[in-house]
Amino acid sequence: MALDTPGYSYLIEHYKLAARPLQVCACIDAKIKGRGSHHSGDQEVLVFEPKYQPENTLAGHLQFALRYEGINLEVLSLLFAQTGKDELNTWLAVSPTSIYARRAGFIYEWLTRQELKSNVPSKTRYVDLVDNEIQFGLKKGEPDTRYRVINNLPGNREFCPLVRQTSYLKEMVDYDLREKTRKTLAGYDQDLLRRAAAYLYLKETQSSFEVEREKPSPDRAQRFADLLRQADTKTPLTEERLVELQNAVLDPRFHEFTWRHQQNWVGKDQGYRKQIDFVPARPDDVPALMTGLLSLASDARNWNIIDADDHYVTQIDPVILASAIAFGFVFIHPFMDGNGRIHRYLIHEVLANAGFTPKGIILPVSAVILANLDDYIAALEAYSKPLRTMTSYNPDIPDIPATGNDIVYFRYFDATPQAEFLYRSLVRTVEEDLEKEINYLLGFDRAWTALNSLLDWPAHSLDLFIRVVQQNNGILSKTKRDSHFDWMTEEEIQKAQQQVVEAFETRI
Repeated sequence: MALDTPGYSYLIEHYKLAARPLQVCACIDAKIKGRGSHHSGDQEVLVFEPKYQPENTLAGHLQFALRYEGINLEVLSLLFAQTGKDELNTWLAVSPTSIYARRAGFIYEWLTRQELKSNVPSKTRYVDLVDNEIQFGLKKGEPDTRYRVINNLPGNREFCPLVRQTSYLKEMVDYDLREKTRKTLAGYDQDLLRRAAAYLYLKETQSSFEVEREKPSPDRAQRFADLLRQADTKTPLTEERLVELQNAVLDPRFHEFTWRHQQNWVGKDQGYRKQIDFVPARPDDVPALMTGLLSLASDARNWNIIDADDHYVTQIDPVILASAIAFGFVFIHPFMDGNGRIHRYLIHEVLANAGFTPKGIILPVSAVILANLDDYIAALEAYSKPLRTMTSYNPDIPDIPATGNDIVYFRYFDATPQAEFLYRSLVRTVEEDLEKEINYLLGFDRAWTALNSLLDWPAHSLDLFIRVVQQNNGILSKTKRDSHFDWMTEEEIQKAQQQVVEAFETRI
């Protein structure tokens, strides 16, 4: 093993761990002074001068990894299953106050449920388990007296994705998109916003179905929109609730009543062969994974408090949390069908309950996703592609279980690409689409009021007139005039067109 790839890279190769490619890796380079970083494709490379080279031992490389690369629970789970206790016990005996020995010892016990020989002095200063300069941990965790660490992991043993503190995500957290959303909506009259809300719920429903290339029936669309309205009602997120959502988005013939009991897969059935893009978790692993995910969602609600200024105070950034829960759900794929729409619902569920979204309003995120499908697919494939290369499954022989889709890959994934995607989508939603959607609706409302006073309109023709004129830059096309509005005089058309233009030009 070359000594120029320390930390997790060394541990993976030396112990032959079946880990996915690292999103962050380290290398030693004699040509540089100090340390730096650069990107190679989708991977961030941390570069160090030779003096950073750790001792070529488990403790040496583990300390390097925890100090500079953060906590990788997937690699550590695979590592500790192989190494056992001896070397960690030795490290703790020699360096009982070491921050990194204590972190490693706690993580070992947390992952394996087996005790080490801890002799950390009782007066040792507490240290956070997750370094918030490297990854997003809870602001306030639970103290552990054995290792004198504060467990600020944003999850539990069954489900604990982590997100790195990239420069973009740090910028977004400082930007405070939640406050930007509040200020954007504060410019509108509350009565108008209430009317706009109904439109936004239906818009989000339609867009979410369109991402799946589906057009829902009016009843299904209304059922899903009604469920979206419940996202901020503090209704507990349970298996029963998710089943209700699954039933709302699908034809009754495909309703499910519990987590799936079969292996599903994502891809294309081309008749003569099946193109498999992703194999989700094994059915036997789904209950434990979903218990962990739902437990995280439940705990997260208790993390949110309202301060004296009526502002939400959260233990972790709401968008980071929404990324872990919503994308974790779609990667687990706990139902045979309907997972994508529920996954996008969960984005709203988490954001609403963290106070990110003002009560009674939904952000039309799915419309942005629909307009940026390539970016959305890239965020999904950042997780699914590496796992696909490790997985084997033949849908034509479903009785033979899939291999390679082990539970550890779904429990402890790096959700950084998904968090960055979600933040980009929310920025566009808040800064562009939200105002555009509300102003469109309000313009439509003003046009409807003006034109309704102008003429007696046949059923549904008034709404159609406004839509087609607005979409055609203020002009009623000859085709639409001949097919739907031949009863109108030229003077009536000219006046109605002008009122539509004026209604949509007005800004509140």
